[in-house]
Amino acid sequence: MTTINGCDSSSACTSDAITCLKQKGIQFVGRYYSRTTHIAGKKLTASEAQLVSAAGLDLVAVYEDGPTAYSYFSADRGTADANGALEQAADVGQPEGSAIYFSVDYDASDSEIAANIHAYFQAVAAAIGSKYRIGIYGSGSACTAMMKAGFAQLAWLSQSTGFSGTKTFTNWVIKQGAEGAICGLNSDADVAQGDYGAFRVSAT
Repeated sequence: MTTINGCDSSSACTSDAITCLKQKGIQFVGRYYSRTTHIAGKKLTASEAQLVSAAGLDLVAVYEDGPTAYSYFSADRGTADANGALEQAADVGQPEGSAIYFSVDYDASDSEIAANIHAYFQAVAAAIGSKYRIGIYGSGSACTAMMKAGFAQLAWLSQSTGFSGTKTFTNWVIKQGAEGAICGLNSDADVAQGDYGAFRVSAT
């Protein structure tokens, strides 16, 4: 299957950065939704989404507030994050049927995945319903479990090859690569294959 080059960035895309990305053969940019971030430029805005889309690049939405430890996850947090993602997707103009990914950004154990992480994604799925496809970013083990449970339809595999199940996981639609600045953006390289839930928005 043909792969597509992309990146994910916690920096907002400027016109100059977009020009540079296109020159490097980047075809999609992963950008963030969040309720609690204090990182300037991390959250995707409607104006940025329009700028990226008008330039002919695709967007991938990923929700992340700081899911880097087991204590982050619960059913209540899943509901709150999903509702925050829905609100921000509406603000950006993300079309229905595209994907929103939710992150498990640490090496969760099987017991942790089966407990609070399962409850978190179950709540996310209940809140999102059929409006958007749900993706999971994380280890091979986390991706496998949430897809098997039916709470996620798409998997974005973490760059951390030491994470549980990651080396042997092949059912990804996005695979994260090396971390580093790309076109001045704080970013990671990615490759995608198949239908990975990307979107573009229309100008207002």
